[in-house]
Amino acid sequence: MRILGQVCAILAITLTADYILLATVFSDWKRNWADAATAYTQAYVHAPWHHDLAPNQNSMRPWGKILYPFRTDGYGFRTGTCAPGEGDKSKPAIFAVGDSFTEGLGVPYEETFVGLMACQAAGQRKAVWDLGVLSFSPIIYHRKIRAAAEKLAIKPAEIYVFLDLSDITDDAIVYRASDDGTIMMAPSHRWFDAGQFLLGSFATFRLLYNLWLAMPFGSAAPDESWRARWSLDPRIMDEWGRRGLELAAENLDKIVEICGEWKCQLTLVVYPWPDNVKAGDRNSIQVTHWRQWATERGVRFVDGFAPFFQKPPDIAVGRYFIPGDVHFSAQGHRLLFEELKRSVGLF
Repeated sequence: MRILGQVCAILAITLTADYILLATVFSDWKRNWADAATAYTQAYVHAPWHHDLAPNQNSMRPWGKILYPFRTDGYGFRTGTCAPGEGDKSKPAIFAVGDSFTEGLGVPYEETFVGLMACQAAGQRKAVWDLGVLSFSPIIYHRKIRAAAEKLAIKPAEIYVFLDLSDITDDAIVYRASDDGTIMMAPSHRWFDAGQFLLGSFATFRLLYNLWLAMPFGSAAPDESWRARWSLDPRIMDEWGRRGLELAAENLDKIVEICGEWKCQLTLVVYPWPDNVKAGDRNSIQVTHWRQWATERGVRFVDGFAPFFQKPPDIAVGRYFIPGDVHFSAQGHRLLFEELKRSVGLF
């Protein structure tokens, strides 16, 4: 117990000195760090809808073992070749909203399905704005859409909602709206805030993080497959899956109202995770439930599950998803983009 007490005292003194020195004597380090950890933590800022992409970012960002170029414009939208800018605000606007898949984690903007949509639209003198951000969900989507329209001083002609399987989890157990309308994360799920604070305030944690990334088995991409298990596990469906579907529907109904107000066309797109492909979950409840929801509201629906089941599961997972991760590879993004073109023609 005495040794344990000494170890705890040493750790406490070390971390206290680390925090104070980094905030004072070495404050320039804190402002100017440009390594992998900083590229990740500084990519996001707090917002009334919990978090958003920071504007004017330009870095090589890590995702797992991948380093990929990551840029945002002055509004905090991910940008790249074909992405619209100030001179495109007069063109008919298309908003693409979603979570990390829509942001395009691990893939250059030009190879994401939104980047491919942007190039398709640019050829028709239209502008696709990428509103996708890591860990967004329907409780945030309608807030982000209104905020984006206000920032840009435009109203979109079309809105594409890319509904992720994890969105149901997030609306059910991760996010909640406070009395003033801001979005809060449940105490048990505040990993985002904790990670931002530790990596941004302690050189010790940054060193350990960088050492972890350098190891053969180290990864910046956590295993989040549990977030989609509600669609495959009846027990989880009973526990909170149905509640998540109901809450997500209520929040998506607000986007239907927005499109009614702005006279825009709404398209809902769903797509699988590797677990669904492996389980042969072709007619997933994520497809059947949201197809019915869309039909009842006159919303255009795209079944993005379909193309991922045209090859054997092991080949599809290996080709269309980042190894060891749930997110799309460049081939997966291209596959969903081609399905969008086939299903709705795109613009």
